Amino acid sequence: MEEIEVRFEPEGVTVRVAPGTTAHAAALAAGVAMDAPCGGLGRCGRCVVQAEGTLTPPTVDEVTLLGPAQVARGVRLGCRVRLLGDAVVSVVAPGSIRVVGEGFSAGVEVEHPSDRGIDPIDGRPYLLGGAVDIGTTTIAVSIVDLENGDELVRGGALNVQYPWGADVMTRVTMAMHEGGEILHRPLVQQVERIVLALLEPLDALPEDMREIAVAGNTTMTGSFVDADLAPLASAPYEGAMIDPVYISAERLGMEHLMQATCYTLPGISAFVGGDIVAGLLATAPDPAAGPVLLLDLGTNGELVLVTAEGMLAASAAAGPALEGAGIESGMRAEPGAIERVWLEDGDIRIATIGGFQPVGICGSGALDLVAVLLASGVLDPSGRLHGDPDDPIGRRVVERDELRAFVVDADAGIVITQKDVRQIQLAKGAIRTAIDLLLAETGLAPGDIREVLVAGGFGLHVDGRTLAGLGMVPEEWAERLTFVGNTSKEGARIALVSSAARRRAEQIAGTVRTLELASHPEFQRRYIASLDFPA
Repeated sequence: MEEIEVRFEPEGVTVRVAPGTTAHAAALAAGVAMDAPCGGLGRCGRCVVQAEGTLTPPTVDEVTLLGPAQVARGVRLGCRVRLLGDAVVSVVAPGSIRVVGEGFSAGVEVEHPSDRGIDPIDGRPYLLGGAVDIGTTTIAVSIVDLENGDELVRGGALNVQYPWGADVMTRVTMAMHEGGEILHRPLVQQVERIVLALLEPLDALPEDMREIAVAGNTTMTGSFVDADLAPLASAPYEGAMIDPVYISAERLGMEHLMQATCYTLPGISAFVGGDIVAGLLATAPDPAAGPVLLLDLGTNGELVLVTAEGMLAASAAAGPALEGAGIESGMRAEPGAIERVWLEDGDIRIATIGGFQPVGICGSGALDLVAVLLASGVLDPSGRLHGDPDDPIGRRVVERDELRAFVVDADAGIVITQKDVRQIQLAKGAIRTAIDLLLAETGLAPGDIREVLVAGGFGLHVDGRTLAGLGMVPEEWAERLTFVGNTSKEGARIALVSSAARRRAEQIAGTVRTLELASHPEFQRRYIASLDFPA
């Protein structure tokens, strides 16, 4: 079959593909990172490339998402431009993302490794394990001393699966079309690379790594062990892998950590995974003094209400807006992302990650901004933007291509559009509906909840008053939120060093009841009612 040669810059990687292949598909074949939160479906406009060679003409999607001026300069979308002959494609790779590795831990009684049949190798000073949180957006890893449970070093990276979509359902769809190996193999290789890199400053060897405990949502742990993801593609989601898995690193496909055994924490249901079980292990909420809610904020919000009568869980498909995806000037939590917005002296002030010049806005910044626009009256409770030429904030509302937008930074071209506000409303509505239905199911009022534990990297960087001001959580909770960080990785660390903790994890997974929101008779009514912001 005839093939064409495609060279990717600045990597200098070359791949041969069939004529008519998209630049996005060619990048995947070449192992080149290309940002594509929508999975190459032509919706997000993030897979921006410059291509030289024989190409298909610009599509309607490209003109709509990039604008005529960009297209006229030769800018294309990787998922839409097809390469008809030999080509050179220049890709803008994502920046360095902030990975949250720290998290609250209630503590654990460390089991001596020999009690699990793990003995040191003669002459080696180390007996090590790995605690891994595989998030949809980022991966966080700790190297742990198995003899005392101490974290020795930690690190992380952007999840290598990001070219296949910003959310789990897009990745599941891609796996269904292309085969699960496209998610499994790169993920396993990335976890191994991170572990090996963290061993270097310890002067440790790969054979010192003996166990690895992994927590994540059902899609992430499923793709890690190469489980069938098809049950996650459609209701009733039966058959999804939620049981704990013990498997050798070698069998997973790791080439260096040959001595290690991997353990994945169990999940509760198809969309309440091992990350939330790990969070319950790490925080050990005690309902004796009053009910506690564990809330893991992200693309897929997971919630567990802990009461004296038991635990009730739910998941909320918040969408990628909370991670900065799916909004026009949105970006992940990378240097230059606006992460905080506030009112001061009658005008808007911003702060960026690293103090760099602003280049976009991440999830926490987008929520802050919407809250500020509400407080200033530029945004009404229905979510509509209103301009006012006599107001220093209101005059920044503009009309662009029949779409209203608020100009955050004119020099950097950063805006939040009316459509972006709607995406924030959908996300906050999903989370709030899940909260309200959990409370209703247990006969509790918002004021009955003693404490709300907010987990996840996103939760660590958002203001509780912002969440309450938007109506994402009840107003009474503004001062009851405790941000506990990456409890998924902390729970994985606890399970790593204690067989009793693993049994506890499996007990939790087996006893938590799940409230299915999509089929709940009150879901639609409550969801629609929750879309408006508080008046």
